[in-house]
Amino acid sequence: MATTFNPRQLISRLVSNYYKSATGIFPKHIEQREFGFGNFDIKVLGRHMGFRDEKQFRDYLVSNAPMFASCSQSYYRDPTARPMEKKDAVGAEMVFDIDATDMNLPCQIEHGKKWVCEICLDSVKAEATKLVEDFLVPDFGFSESEIEINFSGNRGYHMHIDSEKVSHLDNFARREISEYIAGSGMDFKTLFPTAGARATKLLGPKPADSGWGGKIANNVIKTINMGPDELMRLGATKQEAKQLYEKRALFEMGVRNGNWDMVYIKKKDEFWKNIIAKQAVNQGDKIDKNVTADPTHLLRVPNTIHGDTGLIAKKVGTKASLGKFEPMKEAIAFRQGEAKVHVTNSPKLIMNGEAFGPYSDEDVIVPIYAAVYMHLKGVGAIKGFRAKAR
Repeated sequence: MATTFNPRQLISRLVSNYYKSATGIFPKHIEQREFGFGNFDIKVLGRHMGFRDEKQFRDYLVSNAPMFASCSQSYYRDPTARPMEKKDAVGAEMVFDIDATDMNLPCQIEHGKKWVCEICLDSVKAEATKLVEDFLVPDFGFSESEIEINFSGNRGYHMHIDSEKVSHLDNFARREISEYIAGSGMDFKTLFPTAGARATKLLGPKPADSGWGGKIANNVIKTINMGPDELMRLGATKQEAKQLYEKRALFEMGVRNGNWDMVYIKKKDEFWKNIIAKQAVNQGDKIDKNVTADPTHLLRVPNTIHGDTGLIAKKVGTKASLGKFEPMKEAIAFRQGEAKVHVTNSPKLIMNGEAFGPYSDEDVIVPIYAAVYMHLKGVGAIKGFRAKAR
């Protein structure tokens, strides 16, 4: 009797083979990390695991072929102990997680948030760059060499900071940092000290100011120069947006000197408070604050497989490397062979410089990496495989 083809067995075999020779899969201080692993259905099926060395970890990956491999940001004296308090933390990285799911991009209206297109990947890369350039380096004083950037393997990036500056920060301090980056609780009166005062110029932040003040001033100027539509998206009326745009040179001159009153705006305090609140959200609220605040959170082990895509959660390195990084080329794990896939409904997929689809209710033969991606994304089902180099 013919054996029924099992796509999960195929993918597990591919994952196991990848781990036999994969490099860079060993996190620093591996013996002090807690690990968790998942299958096709659950990302962290079990945790509280530990490994004494790199060989033991690789042997586990090859033998079990987990679809998800995660480890702690924290270092522990006993990473396998339960409950968490008994692990005895001795320090922790600080991690920032940026994901396209949290960005509400226009393209997601068309393809949904589970799918990832080139616009998604470009947008999330821009946010990762902004996090480094606008916050981590100027506001917190980290050097770019202290910030390790990793592709998540799916829709975003993780920034790891392994430094004595952050190693012993408690959850409250980590939460404060994430809230600052998100612009939460920003005090309008602090930014605009004359707000509410009668017959007084509205004095506010200047582009040269440090911290959020300078970010707000620079981004308001940038927004106004982009045209009335951008201001209207932040809540300005058509008339207000047109007026500011037409007098943008005068407005910019005033703001550079801290005078936000060079262009007349009715109910100016209320107007700028609303605009700046939305501007702050657009500027900073893209990180997963829970990941940063909770060092017990498990996060993808760099250079391991992401079980929702079959891609590698690839180490990128520094911000300079991020600009040139192409995830849908450089993070491909499975390159040998091709597969037949019955695709129910797939948007266009671009991998390794080649476009596949869009497809709808049809059988296609594609490279194995594209077949695995579509299968794990739930838009198709692998029906057969041949180990032929494409």
